[in-house]
Amino acid sequence: MTPSCRQLLSRDESLTLKALCIIIVMMHNYLHLRGYAAENEFQFYAERVEHIWQLVLHPTLELPLHLICFAAPYCLVGFLFISGYGLVKRYEQGNQSIDRWRLAGKHYVKLLRLIALPIAAAYLTYTLLHGHLPMRLWHTLLEVVLVSNLTRDPAIYPFVYWYLGMALQLYVLYALVLRRRTGHYDLWHQLLLIGLVVGCGVAQMCCEPTGEAIRWLRLNAVGYIGPFVLGMVSARHLDHLKLGRWQWAAIALVSGAAMTVSYGYYYTWLWGWLPATIFAVSCIKALPALQCRPLVWLGGVSAMVYLIHPIVREVSLHYKHPDHPVADLVIYMAVTVVIAAGYAWLMQRLPGKRHH
Repeated sequence: MTPSCRQLLSRDESLTLKALCIIIVMMHNYLHLRGYAAENEFQFYAERVEHIWQLVLHPTLELPLHLICFAAPYCLVGFLFISGYGLVKRYEQGNQSIDRWRLAGKHYVKLLRLIALPIAAAYLTYTLLHGHLPMRLWHTLLEVVLVSNLTRDPAIYPFVYWYLGMALQLYVLYALVLRRRTGHYDLWHQLLLIGLVVGCGVAQMCCEPTGEAIRWLRLNAVGYIGPFVLGMVSARHLDHLKLGRWQWAAIALVSGAAMTVSYGYYYTWLWGWLPATIFAVSCIKALPALQCRPLVWLGGVSAMVYLIHPIVREVSLHYKHPDHPVADLVIYMAVTVVIAAGYAWLMQRLPGKRHH
C-alpha cells in the first residue's frame, strides 16, 4: 500500500467517509417516507427550499431529522468521489493490469453478483406485504440487469437500486474512455474530463427545474459525473497535498457555507456537488477522531448495507408505530446493519473474489 503521507485519503479515511454517507442515506431513505422534509434530489422545487428554511427559523426537536432528510442526497457524492479515487489507485497507480473491456465486464459481473440475492428478497418481501409486484415484470427484469435507468420513466420506488445502474454507467465510462494509460496524452485527457463535467452540467442547466428531462439525467451518469471525475483528478494530482487539521477545518467551513447556499437556487443546486464533495473530504481530514473502528468496519460493508436497507425499510414502514418514528428509525438501522453484516460474511465465502 502507498504510504499514507502520499495519499489524499487513507484506506481508513475512505471507509469512514463511506460509513458516514451510508448512515445518512439510510436515515434519509426512511425519514422522507415518514413525512419529514422533502428533498430536491432529481428535480428542483423552490417551495421545498422555502419549507426547510421555515423549519430552521421555527425549530423543534425534530429539526435535525428534517435537515438530514433534506440534505442527505448530497451524500451520494461521497460514494462517487471514493469510486473515482479508488479506480485510479487500483488500475492506474496500482499493480493491476487489465484490458478495458475486461475491466468493464468485471465490474458489471461484480454488481450483478451483489444485487442478485437482495433484489430477489426485496421483490419477494414487497409482494408478501402488499399482495402484488412493485412494478411491471419487464421493468423488473431491466432493474435486475441494471439498465432500468435508461428507460423513459426510471422507477426509484420502492427500492433504491437505480444507484447501481448509474454507478455501472460510470464504471463502464471509466474503463472504456476515462482510464489513463500513458502520460503522453495527459493534456488531452484533462481536457476530456473538463469537457465531460462542463458539458453534463450545461445539459442539466438547459432543463426545466421540475421537468422529466432533468429527472432522467440525474438518474443517470450525466447527473453524477462531477464527483466521480473529481475523485479521479484528486487521486492523480492531489496526493501530495499537505494541509494541517485547522486548514482542513477552514476549508470545511467555507465549503459547508457554499453547499448551504447552493441548496437555494436551481443553477447553484446543479453544481452543489462540488462544495459538498470538498466539505465531505475536508471534514474527514479535519476530524481524525471520526476514524474509529466501528465506522471503519461499517464503511467496509457499506455496499451490503445499501443493498439490504430497502428491504428492511419496507418491513419497518409496514409495521411502523405512528407515534414513535425515532424508535422505528433506530430499529430499522440496527436490523439493516446486522443483516448486511451477515450478507457480507456470506459473499466472502462464495466462489469468486472478495467484495469491497
